[in-house]
Amino acid sequence: MKNLLLILSRLLLVSCLALSACAPRGVMTYERIEVTGRPHFDEDRYNASSFHSMEMWIEDGKRPSYLKTWWNNDVLDRRLIDTKRTYQFELLEGSCLDTRGEPQKSSDVWRVRDDQRLIYDASFCRVHRRIMERETSKGGVDAESLPRGYDSAKARSFPNTKFYHDACYSLSFYSTLDWTCPQCSEAEMKWLEKHPK
Repeated sequence: MKNLLLILSRLLLVSCLALSACAPRGVMTYERIEVTGRPHFDEDRYNASSFHSMEMWIEDGKRPSYLKTWWNNDVLDRRLIDTKRTYQFELLEGSCLDTRGEPQKSSDVWRVRDDQRLIYDASFCRVHRRIMERETSKGGVDAESLPRGYDSAKARSFPNTKFYHDACYSLSFYSTLDWTCPQCSEAEMKWLEKHPK
């Protein structure tokens, strides 16, 4: 009887640990990874000055491989990065089972250092000069339903809100976390009140 209770308590402990390690379907769990390498951007597909997020590949110096990730052009214009130099990258790598049960992976640049000098920090709001929090973003609103001038106002005054109107965003089968500034969200709400469609 004593052995049976011991076995049952161990099984219960293992079950609890397994449950806490598994996120529900459609929810990304994130891991911080560090990579040193040279960045490469797809110049043919993107106009470097007009996109919020761009695909970037890091040429990993330790092995002959390329790691795909996302670069936020609002944090630092990618044209200020020398693709011939090696940088130290901190990435947030997300993984989940989407709502269909299929594995998904996504990786975002968090910080970049050039010889230990911090040159890029996606968690810092450059407008309101504060560290942000990671929150689930909202998307799927048609750009035509937004007032004229929204994009330029967002880039200038409230770049870090939960809201995106990217056409593909609503088609995603999983939720992601993005850096969100509460003051940006407040400024966005005030701007939308002053500029109704």
